[in-house]
Amino acid sequence: MKIAMMFPGYQSQFVGMGKELYDEHRIVQELFEQASSCLDINFVKLCFASSDADLATTRNAYTSTFLVSASLFELLKQKGVQPDVVAGFNHGVYAALFAAGGLSLPDGLYLLSKFALFYDEAQKDGKFLAIHVSGVEHEQMQAICMQASTPDEKAFISIYEIPMQHVIAGNTHAVERVRDMVSALSDEKKISIEPLDIAVGLHSELIDPVIDQFKIYLNKVDFHDLSVPMIESLAGKKVTSGKDVHEQILVRINSPIMWPVVMKQLARYDLIIEIGPGTVLSKWFKQLYPDKEVMAINKPKDIEAVLARVKPQAEAPATNS
Repeated sequence: MKIAMMFPGYQSQFVGMGKELYDEHRIVQELFEQASSCLDINFVKLCFASSDADLATTRNAYTSTFLVSASLFELLKQKGVQPDVVAGFNHGVYAALFAAGGLSLPDGLYLLSKFALFYDEAQKDGKFLAIHVSGVEHEQMQAICMQASTPDEKAFISIYEIPMQHVIAGNTHAVERVRDMVSALSDEKKISIEPLDIAVGLHSELIDPVIDQFKIYLNKVDFHDLSVPMIESLAGKKVTSGKDVHEQILVRINSPIMWPVVMKQLARYDLIIEIGPGTVLSKWFKQLYPDKEVMAINKPKDIEAVLARVKPQAEAPATNS
């Protein structure tokens, strides 16, 4: 059986994520302790006893989602479940790299924390805006963004989620024009427009200044060659070398996330497992590929279900739980 693993990003976080698995498994507790030491953040309190608002801040959301995903992967790994390919949605790419052996937990936390710092600084004056639009086709959405943009104010599709569903981000006035133009279509189509936190990501040329700052810290991290391929989120190509990973980390910052392209590649595998908080990626996958077998890992019963399906040849020593 060929297994693909996908890891969620921003917006998947929720208070209480991973708590049941944390309570039952020492390996999860150890990773939380390590992460708390690395960033001087009480991740137990943040993930299990904070508020939605606190957890949704850029640094907290990026790092905690990475930690929970990495912890769930390590638990599966110790149970004998290994992927044949990985992919990360948006900031979930760091958890995918961790699972593929290309990035350590401390390095992932370090990079996400630094990036969040620079990103927040770049948009603290409120000049950027993000919205979620569903019910409009890719081509029409692209045309609307172009029409709403000017040389000084631009709007982009920053994330292609599934057909007819997009994240639009950019300069505030340009995105507001996109919102108004899409609203005008609502009489003709069933359209939904929702506000989003800009932490979801600009993924366009507007974020180039952040790349210049982030490069300094990215170059300090040693990316290892991957034990299994990672599908990158622009063209859906497989990445395996540490050098290519370094390049892809930069490319994904100012390039749109083309998740349908990634899902097309993942659909070639027998079992697709979403590892991390929430089930959004699984729902999207089943919507596009209803005949594929998709599972999501959030609770102990989810681990049991995967083990029953995969039937690994060997399990880790019982002392880890």
